[in-house]
Formats: sequence, structure tokens, C-alpha cells
Amino acid sequence: MRRRTAVLLAALWPAGALAQGAAPAPSCTPRVAATVTLDLVDPEPRILAPLPARQLRAQAGGTSDTAFPHHLGLTVSRVEWRSEVTARARGPADGPVCAVPADVRLRLRHAEHSIRLAREIPPGSCLAEEVLAHERRHAEVNRRTLREAATELRGIARAWAARAEARAPDVGIAATLLQDELAALVDPALERLRAAREAAHAVIDSPAEYRRLSRVCPEDQRRLRAALRA
Repeated sequence: MRRRTAVLLAALWPAGALAQGAAPAPSCTPRVAATVTLDLVDPEPRILAPLPARQLRAQAGGTSDTAFPHHLGLTVSRVEWRSEVTARARGPADGPVCAVPADVRLRLRHAEHSIRLAREIPPGSCLAEEVLAHERRHAEVNRRTLREAATELRGIARAWAARAEARAPDVGIAATLLQDELAALVDPALERLRAAREAAHAVIDSPAEYRRLSRVCPEDQRRLRAALRA
């Protein structure tokens, strides 16, 4: 029942570098409030077909030399974010230019969010319901922290867009510089998302909770132990 959380980062502008010896860029275009939008894509987690407990343990990176070696459930979350910056620039056609953000679009989504139970748990049983309820608590942590991250990222992007500007040989490079600057502000927020998830998952996966799950539904526990031995 350990979690695995991966946050994948993607940018829409190609990398670029300032040309050497370029003339100084003109003053920036008069600033108009940039449009900042954030799309949050967070569907309900999918319930996937059961897998053997040993496979769940391998997927979670667990080992068999712990007090609770069997993985009866696993929730997997993978988050992606994308950003697109449209710049408004001032300068001659052949550059250099000074650019400010005109439109900033962020997309934060659960690219994968799924729950699996161990195949050895009797289907539709009391124990299956208990383990599923436990995994749903993990899924709710994933969804809650994603919503919190979306709120934080929206605020970061708005504050950045209100002051950001870039001087460069052309508008494409200026937009790349703006994109890189925004990404440098987003990365710490995503680190906080990861840390908040790990802390909340650790609270759920307490020794007391594992002991409770090992004692509920006694008849199902007997059937589970027989299936695990087999």
C-alpha cells in the first residue's frame, strides 16, 4: 500500500540562447494585464484489474523483509504540467526586442491515477471493501494536493506575469526566456506538492492502520492467508 508519485514537466517552447554582440533592446511595450489561465484535469481514479500481491509490491518498490510484507492495494499517481507563453514585443523587425507576457496558459493534470487491489483478496468481500477504502484515502490526498498546487501555481503565474519582461535578439528567444523564468518558479511549487503528498500518505500508512487492516474481516483474512501461501 505504498504510493508512487511522479511529477513530469513539459514545456512548449524550444530552448534558446541570447545572441552575442546584439544591440541593446528598446524599452518594453506598455504593459497590459496578461491573461493567465490554468486548466486542471483531475478525473476520478480508475479501478484497475487486480494483480498478485507480489506484483503490487514490486511496482511499489517494496521488499518482503518488513513487518507488513504483503501489498494488498496500490494507488499510482502521475502528474504532468504544461505551459505556454505568448509574448507581446516592441522593437525593429530584425530585433532586438523587449517582450512581456500577453497570455499565459498552464495545464495541470493527472496523466495517470489508478487503484489496484491484490488478486488474493476475495472479490466483493468485507476485506476488499476495507482495502479499497484505504486506497481511496490515498487517492483523495492526490486529488486534494493537486487542487492546492493548482491554486498556488495560478497565483505564482499571475504575480510573475505582472512584472516579467525579457530583452532578446528576437521575439522567439524572448518568449523562451520568459518560459524558462516561469518554469524556475513552478519547479519549487511542484516540489512542495511532492512533499505534501508524501507526508499525507505516510500518515495514512501508519503501523496502526496496517495492524487494523490485518485484523478486520477475520474470515476473509483466513482466505487471504491461504491464497498468499498458495
